[in-house]
Amino acid sequence: MKLPGGTIICARNASSYYDAVIVGGGMVGNAMACSLGAKKSFQSKSVLLLDAGRSPSLSSFESGAPFNNRVVATSPTSIDIFKKLGVWERINSHRAKKVNRLFVFDSCSTSEIEFERGQNEEVAYIIENDLIVGSLYEKLADYKNVDVKTGAKVEVCSIPNGLENMATIKLENGDVIETSLLIGADGVNSKVRHASNVDYTTFNYNQHGLVGIVNIETANGKNETAWQRFTTLGPVALLPLSDTISGLTWSTSPEEAQRLKQLPADQFVDELNSALFSQDDQLPYVNQAIFALNKMNPFRTETFGRKAEGTTPPHIISVQDKSRASFPLGFGNAHSYITTRCALIGDAAHRMHPLAGQGVNLGWSDVQILDKILGDAVREGADIGSITYLREYDSAAQKHNLPVMVSVDLLNRIYRTDAPAIVAARAFGLNAFNSLGPVKNFLMNYLSAHR
Repeated sequence: MKLPGGTIICARNASSYYDAVIVGGGMVGNAMACSLGAKKSFQSKSVLLLDAGRSPSLSSFESGAPFNNRVVATSPTSIDIFKKLGVWERINSHRAKKVNRLFVFDSCSTSEIEFERGQNEEVAYIIENDLIVGSLYEKLADYKNVDVKTGAKVEVCSIPNGLENMATIKLENGDVIETSLLIGADGVNSKVRHASNVDYTTFNYNQHGLVGIVNIETANGKNETAWQRFTTLGPVALLPLSDTISGLTWSTSPEEAQRLKQLPADQFVDELNSALFSQDDQLPYVNQAIFALNKMNPFRTETFGRKAEGTTPPHIISVQDKSRASFPLGFGNAHSYITTRCALIGDAAHRMHPLAGQGVNLGWSDVQILDKILGDAVREGADIGSITYLREYDSAAQKHNLPVMVSVDLLNRIYRTDAPAIVAARAFGLNAFNSLGPVKNFLMNYLSAHR
C-alpha cells in the first residue's frame, strides 16, 4: 500500500507469512524485489522487502542538483536488467552519463590499456547509487504482490535445518515474520549471513576508498572517458558524471585517505592533479623495453593516451564542498551463498575491491540468476526454499563471481608495489594485452555478449 506522501507500508499483520522476504533495500535488494514483483510466475506469491532506511527521493536528482559522491560504473549487462525491470527510462531521464571508453595507465611506466566502444554502444553508464535505489523503489509501487516496510530493523533471523519449518525474522519493533525463503541483501555485515552459519572468507586490504566530486576541464570539452591511473599511493579513478564533473575514487592507505580528506581544497586539487599527471615515478629502462617490443608487434597501433588529440586525463579545477569521504576496503566471499530456506545476494554474499567497479554489477547478476532459479521452482510446483533448486543458484553465481573477484584482488596486489621487477612484469603484461588488438576485441565482444 502506498501513502499520499509516497511511502509504501506493509498492509499485513505484525505476525505474518510471506513466500519470500528480502532483507536489505539497497541497489541489490530493491532490484531483487522488483524482479520478483515483475515475474509472472510469482504473481500468486507474496513478497516482503525489509528496508532499514528510507528511500531517497528522485527530486534530489533533477538537473542542477549536486551530485552524490557514491557512484557506480553500471555495465551493459546491468543496463539490460534495468530495461527488463522497466526502470531504465526512469533512471536515464534524470542523469546517467554514458562512457564510451575506459583508459587505464601506470605512473611507473608508459604501459596502458584502452577499451573503446562505438558511439551507439557503451563501456558503462556512470550513475549515482541513490538514483538507482530511488528508481527501483518507486517501481515497487506497481507490484501488488510486493509489500515494503521501511525503517524495519532486523533484530534476529532464524533459519531451519529442513523444510518442515519456516525461516523467521524478528524485527526490533517486535514483529515476527515467517517465510519460505529468506533472501539476504543486507550488506557486508549481513545478519542473514550470520544466521545462515555458512563459512565466510574475509580480509581487509589496509586501504580506504576516498570518494569525492570534482569539477574538471578537458581538452575537447567532452567527458566521455573513464580514467584509471595506478600510482604509488594507490589507483585513482575518474568517472564522468557530466561534461564538467567527474566522480573520484582513490584507493590508498587509511592514513593517506585521512590526510587527503583534511587537506584544504586547493592543496587537495594540486595533489590529485599530480597523481594523474606526474612522471616522477617513471622507470626509463622499462619504457625503453616497451618501446622496443612495440616496434616488433604487428598488431600495435598508435598509443592512445599520448597520440590522440584530446584524450589526456581531465585537469581537475576544484573539489566540491563536503563531497570528500572515505570507507575501508576489503575482500569477502561466502563459501556457499545458500542454505535451506536462505539465499545470499550482493555484498551479503561477496565483497570485492572497487578497482574495476564490478562489485554491485556482480550483485545484479546474482539477482538475475536467482530470479531464474525461483521461477523454475514455482513453475515446477516446488518449495522455493528447497536446497535442490537453491544449489543451482549457488553454483552459477559462484562460477560467475569468483573469477572476477580473484582477478581484481590479484591486480590490486600487483599494482600496490613499486618494486622494479614487478613494475617491469606488469608493464609488459598490460602493454602486450593492449597491443594484441584481436585478443582485446574478442574479450570486449565476449563480455558484451555475456548477458
